[in-house]
Parts: sequence; structure tokens; C-alpha cells
Amino acid sequence: MIDYMKFDVMLFDDVIACVDLKPSGSEKPYVINYIEGFNKQFSPNPEGYITKDELEKWLKWRVFPETRFNSDELLAALGLNSYNRWAIIRKTHGVMADDEIWLRFKGETLKHRDVTLRKSLYYPDSHSI
Repeated sequence: MIDYMKFDVMLFDDVIACVDLKPSGSEKPYVINYIEGFNKQFSPNPEGYITKDELEKWLKWRVFPETRFNSDELLAALGLNSYNRWAIIRKTHGVMADDEIWLRFKGETLKHRDVTLRKSLYYPDSHSI
């Protein structure tokens, strides 16, 4: 069973952070960063609670903007009928074209090759459907 309240932040197939959106005894998300000094890490602290605003700020750059010219078409392709950042993240795993960071939810066994938008670059031996 997939738990959407807990996820790993991945760089290729390496876990660079763990996030628990609803940790026991707190309403604040809890993050453990496994790397330091990386401009895309989840928070500046190695470990601790973050605010929901900090969470939203980080997740915001993992999805296309609501004002994007073809956002309705992108939403339809994802099977969504309205813009909801969290729903988009769940469908896309936060994959972007300009980096290789993505989210793997607890209970998933996905690898980078399963989610990357640049499969032919990193996995030329893969057969695209």
C-alpha cells in the first residue's frame, strides 16, 4: 500500500531526504536531509520540522505553474480536471525536465529509470513504448 504522507526525495536512485507530512505528535512536516549544501535540498537544516509554507514553497517548483499556457491539456493528460499541486505531485512524482530529482512515496519500488523524462539520455538500452 502506498503511503502518500511519507516520501523520499530522490536524486537519480539515491535518497537525499525523507519527509513525513504527518509525524506522530505534530502537525508540522518532519524532514531528514542526507546531503548538505545542495541548492535543491528540502530544508537548510539536516533534520527537523518545517512549516507548511516551507513545504509548499519546495513543492511549488516540482509542478508546472497553474498559469502555464497549456495547463488544461497537461491536467487532462494526468487525468485531473482541476489544478491541485498535491494531486499533480502524486501523479508525476515531482519529476521535472531540468533536473533528476523526484519523489518516491513509501511503499513504492520505483527507480529513476521508471520516472525520468529523459530515459533515452540515461538509459539508451531501454525500449520506449
